[in-house]
Amino acid sequence: MSGKERRVHERFFMRIQTKVTAETLSGKTPMMEFLTANISAGGAFIETDHPLPLVSKVRLEFLLSLEDLQTLKFVLSLETLKAWKGTRVWVSASGIVTRCEPTGMGIMFDENYRLSPMETPEDMES
Repeated sequence: MSGKERRVHERFFMRIQTKVTAETLSGKTPMMEFLTANISAGGAFIETDHPLPLVSKVRLEFLLSLEDLQTLKFVLSLETLKAWKGTRVWVSASGIVTRCEPTGMGIMFDENYRLSPMETPEDMES
């Protein structure tokens, strides 16, 4: 295989605090907190010394600014963006572990993500 990039979504090197819950045969694991090394609209690479097993189903939650959300190109309608008064968005996404390395794990998002605007006191005044 050539060194050509296979990713569909552009990757951004952002360190975002992320909460991860994995689904196991015996139920869900406790929520763990990690930092992303990089992220795109299609997935993320999570830094950890103890990656979850390949094909583990996971749920991720993280907070983004509206600017970062637009940079990452999550699928949103322009009307939705205009309606939001907040400056930050809580993202809840699900996915699967597709790669494990000594420094972390790659997670591919599925299309089941939810975006919830978070209003700050300053946003509520306007």
